[in-house]
Amino acid sequence: MKNGPFDAELNGFKIRCEVRGRGPVLMTLPNSWGLTRQGLRGLYRPLERHFTMVYFDPRGMGGSGPIRRPSDMGLAAVREDFDGLRRRLGLERVNAIGWSNGAMNLILLASERQETLSSAIFVHGLAKFTEEDERLLAVEHGELFRRFEEFIRELDGAGVPAEKADARFKRFYVREYFPACCADPAGAVRMLELVYRRAKFSWAHTKHSFAELPSFDFRDRLGKVTARSLVVAGARDMLPPERVREMAEGMPSARFVCFERSGHFAPVEESEAFGAAVREFLASDPRSAQS
Repeated sequence: MKNGPFDAELNGFKIRCEVRGRGPVLMTLPNSWGLTRQGLRGLYRPLERHFTMVYFDPRGMGGSGPIRRPSDMGLAAVREDFDGLRRRLGLERVNAIGWSNGAMNLILLASERQETLSSAIFVHGLAKFTEEDERLLAVEHGELFRRFEEFIRELDGAGVPAEKADARFKRFYVREYFPACCADPAGAVRMLELVYRRAKFSWAHTKHSFAELPSFDFRDRLGKVTARSLVVAGARDMLPPERVREMAEGMPSARFVCFERSGHFAPVEESEAFGAAVREFLASDPRSAQS
């Protein structure tokens, strides 16, 4: 595939896509909460030395066309456009990777469309997150959650233009919330500013994400994930890696790896080790390496 950005008509929407790198194809499943493709490319750029990485902007973001209804900002819309792009590229089966919210959505994609995935890589995802989980996190990280609630009230206040809300949202996440999810919060700010320097964030998508799925339990889907799977955890993530291991244990063919010096951002906190794990995993299956 030729490297560079391009537009594709997918499910009746103009979707901005981008191909970078060389080697076996690895398609990224975007995060539904409002992050343009440059954000995931900031995480996965080192993989482009070994794989043909495929990215795209969710509906209503970046170079993609505007939304028509609130559901266009949801999880199902991302899955629909991922599958539409797979077909547009003429790929019968692909390797897929999802991070955080994208990893959660990858559970749904892999359980719904088993025949389309050769391998699935779940980075810092969970199969279950309940109101009790949120309560325990709020207790453990009281000051951060207090600031988060304050931040939400600020953005939901009257008269905040969408563009300004998006900029404030990005600044809060990159400088406060995301660093708290890293193994070294103090040293993470500069790293994350570099990762997300070209990315756009969407507060409207995030609010929709909060409303669409404030809690979830997809454990009943895990047994339907037939693709070879790599499940990635960070030993110093907010949620303990044992919770991530539960995902791997529920899948028929999954390998679990925990990065000891990482929080929620192993692709950049331990970039070389993460890249080596992905390369070794995909190289271990000839069908996956040829996708």
